[in-house]
Amino acid sequence: MDKKIFLILGDQLSEEHPFLQRKNWQKNETLMMIESLPRADWLPYHPQKLLYVFACMRRFAHELKKSDPQRPFLYVSGSDESFTALLNKQKASEIHLVEPSEPRALEWISARLEAKIVLHPNPFFLADDSLLPAKPPYLMENFYRKMRVRLNVLMEDGEPAGGQWNFDKDNRLAPDRRWEQNPPADFFSENWLDETDRRIYAEVSLMLRNYLPADRFGDFVIPPLPTHAAPARKFLSAFVAERLEKFGPYEDAMLEQSVGLFHSGLSALMNLQILSAREIVDAAAGAPARVEMSSREGFIRQVIGWREFVRLIYIRHRKEYGESNFFGFTGALPPLYWGAPSKLNCLSTVVRQVKETAYSHHIPRLMVLGNFALLTNTNPHEVNNWFWSVYLDAYEWVVSPNVLGMSQFADGGVFATKPYVSGANYINKMSNYCQSCSYDPKQTLGERACPFNALYWSFIDETQKLKVSRPSFARRMGMMWSVWNKKTPAEQEQIRERARELKAAAREGKI
Repeated sequence: MDKKIFLILGDQLSEEHPFLQRKNWQKNETLMMIESLPRADWLPYHPQKLLYVFACMRRFAHELKKSDPQRPFLYVSGSDESFTALLNKQKASEIHLVEPSEPRALEWISARLEAKIVLHPNPFFLADDSLLPAKPPYLMENFYRKMRVRLNVLMEDGEPAGGQWNFDKDNRLAPDRRWEQNPPADFFSENWLDETDRRIYAEVSLMLRNYLPADRFGDFVIPPLPTHAAPARKFLSAFVAERLEKFGPYEDAMLEQSVGLFHSGLSALMNLQILSAREIVDAAAGAPARVEMSSREGFIRQVIGWREFVRLIYIRHRKEYGESNFFGFTGALPPLYWGAPSKLNCLSTVVRQVKETAYSHHIPRLMVLGNFALLTNTNPHEVNNWFWSVYLDAYEWVVSPNVLGMSQFADGGVFATKPYVSGANYINKMSNYCQSCSYDPKQTLGERACPFNALYWSFIDETQKLKVSRPSFARRMGMMWSVWNKKTPAEQEQIRERARELKAAAREGKI
């Protein structure tokens, strides 16, 4: 009989995986999982990302064997061979595979594969392409409202619960100054690992220490997050009970003394499918009555709005994202992203936190890291690869639209309607980073002036040349161009010169 392999990928660790619903396995059928260490060489991944993925895979396999010892199951651990080579050794005629969330994975598995691939639909997302218009521009808000109706989430008699669709204007509070001395507990405050996890991590740590180069960016420590579904559901419940109430108003706040603040920490678990998006949304929608609608809605918008929207945009425009560079920027990624010292406290703090935890929430990613990269004319694909490398929750389908589209505007407006850039004022308003910084956020010129200010105005100046060819871009940027054009020619030239010096200093690691 022809042999058939049913392959579960490392980011498909769902109890509801279609292959786990199969009954009456035939003698020629085998469920299989593969740890292929060459997969870890795609990019210089943060050690914690690799530790977490491999540990979650092994824990998933442990639970599978425990739940059904009779199921035909093969787990290949710590191999230095590729997926293709390992699959070819099985001499199978068919490799059954749920369509990968990360498109590049299918190319990698298919390369020189001797067996036929049988693809099964990916059931791990809630949206499909029919919810997007036929062509850009795409508006996330329109998509999000359709999702609310489709899933019947936060809806009452066909209308949005609370009387409005979006409470974003209520969710923009700066951090409380009292938290500097007494930071609130975040999702890093509790360790969710049991004895089985610790045993697995000991094995995975030894494997990766022998494989990874010693100079890999990122602290080689064990992430405290749940590795499988049972504790993950408790982790979700703890977020809803303890932090969701303040997530909404403070979701954009940044605090030097806390990495997670009131964020959920669920993205890594959700992107491995340890928890489904649906159960996370249902838990937030059913939060205790004290949790305001602004917090419920703000969190749910991240899951069924942004996350699902991002994936569909990437599926539709993947080829364009591989080449997109709207501004034509070619600068190298500044060394401070890899931990080089910097007097810019916001950047050095966020990079340090990423090095220590492989995490920061969406505002440091967008308005500190992404903002500075764009303002210094950095090649957007270097920025994209850095984000994809260093974050615990980063996968191709979610990183590229967020970084190349929203953060770096490299797609020219497919994903967002304008670049997300700012001077120091936004960072100063929404964080306490500036209080202990060497630079003054209120100055634009001079040695003590915050680099974000001159870089911001230089970017505004540089982008005016695009207004003729891109009318929609001009509409969104017009107000800031007008402000720039009111500055005196002498002031404009001083800002341009300061920005040139700052870009050079950033590349040299001297900023």
